Amino acid sequence: MATERKTQVSRGYRFQAGLPAVLFEAGGEHPCTAIDLSRTGVLLVGELEAPAGPQVEFTIRSQAGDLEQRFAGRVIRVGTGVKGEGTRIAVEFLPLDPRGKDILESLLARVMEGLAPASIEALRPGAPPNEVRQALNSVPLAQRIALAARAGPREREFLRQDQHPQVLEALARNPNLLLAEARALATVVHVTPSTLEVLATDPRWSQDEEIRIFIATHPQVPIPLAESLAARLEPPALRRILSRPSLNALLRDKIVKRLPRG
Repeated sequence: MATERKTQVSRGYRFQAGLPAVLFEAGGEHPCTAIDLSRTGVLLVGELEAPAGPQVEFTIRSQAGDLEQRFAGRVIRVGTGVKGEGTRIAVEFLPLDPRGKDILESLLARVMEGLAPASIEALRPGAPPNEVRQALNSVPLAQRIALAARAGPREREFLRQDQHPQVLEALARNPNLLLAEARALATVVHVTPSTLEVLATDPRWSQDEEIRIFIATHPQVPIPLAESLAARLEPPALRRILSRPSLNALLRDKIVKRLPRG
């Protein structure tokens, strides 16, 4: 378990984890919840007594139950949460051994892949581009990539405006992406040739004429891919391609020669 692939998480970046945890205190085991998880510490919440000493030991487990690690930490503060929440114990991790660090990274990656950041959640549909960019830039790249791969319709609307190629490629691979969204993504200037290849070969819309036109005339399209797409288009669609200013000059000449005269 400790060797599974992990998504890098910025040091100190905290996530409202909500993971099962157990605090070992006064000779007993006290179930609680681990929230606000980061590389440096965690907040334990539940029906807990204030720790008797300056240090505590506890376990944190993944929601699936397949990943678990026992940690030791220094108590930073103890407080009472909102009504019904119980005691909140803020803990700073004591130095971890390599295995502990590895499992913590894996736990963070699991949490990160399951969350839409608050800055994106706060965006309104149709928010101005500068507001969307500001919200996206406040989120670590690794989290934006992970989110793009499984985002729902609301998040996809905003992630399509991300200017980082890796985010856009992850979005192209999203299994829930809709045809209209794929068409829009094929016109984004920041996508790379590899993303255009992903869109062009996806069986969900590889036969869609609009997708072929958008990809064949994209400024970043590899010429062999553009030629392959154009070869499968009928004359009316080829004439539409010729009307697009972004069409490569070499491909334009080849299309003109293919079209019937008169």
